[in-house]
Amino acid sequence: MRPATLEEKLWHPLLYTTWKFYLFLGLLLLGLAWSAFAWITQLRNGLEVTGMRDIPGGSPWGVYMANFIFFIGITHAGIAVASAIRLLKLRDYIPLARIAELVTVFSLLMAGFSLLFDIGRPDRIFNLLLYYPQRLASSPLIWDITAIATYLIFSVTYLYLEMREDLARLAKSNPRLRWLYRRLLPAYEPGERERIVKIVWWASVFNFPIMVMVHTNVAWVFGLMVGRPGWYGAIMGPYYVVGAVLSGVAVVVLMAAACRQIFGWQEYIKPRIFRGMGKFLSWVSILYIYFMVSEFVTVKYAGPVPELKVSIAWSSLEFAWLYWVQVVALLIAFTIFFLNTVFPRVFRIGTTVFASALVVVTLWITRFLIVVPSLTRPYLPYPPGRYRPTWVEWSLVMGTFVMVALLFMLFTKFFPIIPLTEMEKAKEQQE
Repeated sequence: MRPATLEEKLWHPLLYTTWKFYLFLGLLLLGLAWSAFAWITQLRNGLEVTGMRDIPGGSPWGVYMANFIFFIGITHAGIAVASAIRLLKLRDYIPLARIAELVTVFSLLMAGFSLLFDIGRPDRIFNLLLYYPQRLASSPLIWDITAIATYLIFSVTYLYLEMREDLARLAKSNPRLRWLYRRLLPAYEPGERERIVKIVWWASVFNFPIMVMVHTNVAWVFGLMVGRPGWYGAIMGPYYVVGAVLSGVAVVVLMAAACRQIFGWQEYIKPRIFRGMGKFLSWVSILYIYFMVSEFVTVKYAGPVPELKVSIAWSSLEFAWLYWVQVVALLIAFTIFFLNTVFPRVFRIGTTVFASALVVVTLWITRFLIVVPSLTRPYLPYPPGRYRPTWVEWSLVMGTFVMVALLFMLFTKFFPIIPLTEMEKAKEQQE
């Protein structure tokens, strides 16, 4: 038998489906159905079915907003990875480019859903548009909505442009879905690849300032609020950007490891990719830990009384177990990244993936600790509030992660998740 070509190996998931795919698909659909039931319950009864009761000292923002910040952070680092690969011509990392782009697009969608969940009655947005447009325009949250919409359009366009050549090839070699690929290629011309490469290159250049500005904007939604302890401060912008890069790159590592294992792409997603990503994460993680220590020390030794109350809630009251779990987990992750970087002999893909998973879980906890403690410790002389997420909230948060997994699965059945044309060109240049 002749050896399989690069095209056959990379397009194998599109053409062949096993029973495991349908089993996992069924489990994801069950999880999504449960989340849909939870959302219907919330739409029928309002936010009273959640723990976000707007009472003195309560938490009108809860896990929905924490989930929103988490997914927004992932989005920026995702497409930044793809942009860096193309700008710096990192041929070994080309298999990660489209994975990173998909992380951005799908996470942006889930960030938008998290905002809808937090609204409670999204249909009443139209009342604001019709009767109170001036109030809507002055709200800090409209900054987020505008940023999400703009970045989603940019990310989808970026993904589509770099996929056009692969779609044209699929239209020729996959008669079963030829109708789909042809409809996705309006005005396609053979030989347009050179123009697309230039457009993608310039889009990659502009992506980095857009990434920093958009996530700094999310940080300003908190950092410019003087009415809540723990939020107002100049450190929020860079703090959020570093956290976004850390969590986003860690998610790309996890998705790359999953694709490598599921599709048997060990020869394309090589160990050196994980070693390089681990090196990068070691530097970003220690920088993020520095920001955490800086914030903790500043508040603990020189902060106003309301700020100090939030810090005490973190370190020794109801949020202490979450706070110290995140600190220990980040230190463990940094130690693993650092050891893998300094001592190449101890490097293992499994340890890098484990450390990345720790980072992802920890950064979600961090987002929760940014939102809730400040809301339960107001400036006004109210007693400390309480916030306990209900099953509805946890079900909807779970649904966002289920939806990301489902979208990835469906994408692999219709489109190549590794850019074949770029892989072939990189191979030719190496030879």
